[in-house]
Amino acid sequence: MEYRYSPEFKQLIQNEELVKGFLTGSHVVGFDFKLWEKRRSFIADAIRKDGTILDIGCANGFLLRSLQEWSDHRLVPFGIDIEPKSIEKAKALFPANANNFVLLSIEELDKAGEKGIPDKFDFVYWHVWDNVSFENGEEKWAKSALDHVLKGGRLILGFYDSRESNSERIETLESFGLKIDGIEINKNGEEVICWIEKA
Repeated sequence: MEYRYSPEFKQLIQNEELVKGFLTGSHVVGFDFKLWEKRRSFIADAIRKDGTILDIGCANGFLLRSLQEWSDHRLVPFGIDIEPKSIEKAKALFPANANNFVLLSIEELDKAGEKGIPDKFDFVYWHVWDNVSFENGEEKWAKSALDHVLKGGRLILGFYDSRESNSERIETLESFGLKIDGIEINKNGEEVICWIEKA
């Protein structure tokens, strides 16, 4: 798919060194922007209306900035991360929304309001880290993330491991009683997203 990027974003991604820094800061190694686009742009398919979006573990915010370009919908970005340098970089990437990025861990989501960001969002995105098996009590994090989705919104979970591992972890989540409403497999890689609707 060919994306019609905004002039500001085009200028941003034309600088290969800058993009390399963004990708490294997003904990992605060995990607250039074209590969990043192929491996992450499908996430935008799960976003089906305008609204607020919280990225749990947002790193430097580059995924959120990219999602704004890949989605047909207007997204107001929010992000949490446990790394102060990452939050500072995210603030710099979103100067008009700098206050939307705060130091906070997934375990502390209930303190979002105390940190000056909303308590609930239209979309919550969490790239489920490869070291999370959901067999050590981490399912509570997914349930907490769902609690922070507005009615009519969506919790989107991204899995970037092998196809087999991704499927196993989604099945494990379902075994804990979380109803998965949709699954999409990236046509250009191993990645999978699933989502849960907030009724």
